[in-house]
Amino acid sequence: MDAASLFILSLGGSVLLLALAPAAPGTQGSWIIGGKAVTPHSRPYIASIQVDGEHVCGGFLVWPKWVMTAAHCLIPRRNPSVRVVLGAHKLEEPEASQQVFSIEESIAHPCYNPQSVDNDIRLLKLNGSATLNEYVKRIRLPLPHVDLKPGTVCRVIGWGDTSNYGEHPTQLMETKTTIIKRNLCRTLWKGHVSTNMLCAASRNATLQGVCTGDSGGPLVFKAKVYGIVSFSGERCGDRRYPDIYTKISNYISWVLHTVRGHRSCKEQCKH
Repeated sequence: MDAASLFILSLGGSVLLLALAPAAPGTQGSWIIGGKAVTPHSRPYIASIQVDGEHVCGGFLVWPKWVMTAAHCLIPRRNPSVRVVLGAHKLEEPEASQQVFSIEESIAHPCYNPQSVDNDIRLLKLNGSATLNEYVKRIRLPLPHVDLKPGTVCRVIGWGDTSNYGEHPTQLMETKTTIIKRNLCRTLWKGHVSTNMLCAASRNATLQGVCTGDSGGPLVFKAKVYGIVSFSGERCGDRRYPDIYTKISNYISWVLHTVRGHRSCKEQCKH
């Protein structure tokens, strides 16, 4: 992130990287590592959240006017330097398939805790409705409080760095990752994992998973999105510190109340 400085928050011997750009959205990152390019436009729900034309966070379309991302992506509303791009595969090329929006509302979960990164979910209301077609489609949400079983193989998708050394991809990338037991994850992260989180890691010794830069992206299983990229260890793809995702199924009630305009919805915060 050449335009941002890094704030380092210690988390049980590993670090959480928060990229803070002056007068611009803050982002904590997670990029795809150990992955491969997807077939162009085969993930039509993916969104690129950009500041001054630079990709800072991922997201995904859940309704024609709503994109879901991570709360720690501090995306302001009605800022002309911020935009959401749908229908993209190569961000640096002016693809005819792309649809570009500004943000009318940026709504973080009211119980979001930046210290523990709990309740790390944000909804962005676009300034117009996306045109749904072969390049832009919404992705389905899970049923309330559904958990993914350990051993479930999912996909995580993004445009971020493809190594620990700042290598940026030219097209949308994807890698497989496997859900692991929350108790094991909590032990590895020394307690910094709540019931609002999912944990996933590579099945083998290959560096594989997410890293610094594309937080807010989707964790997908069988055409539904179950997680939002939240945080990872200092060394990308390191199985000693599994990647952490927001467990979307815990927030279905809040999501539905928010998109219907019931901003007074109250939930008990769990940390």
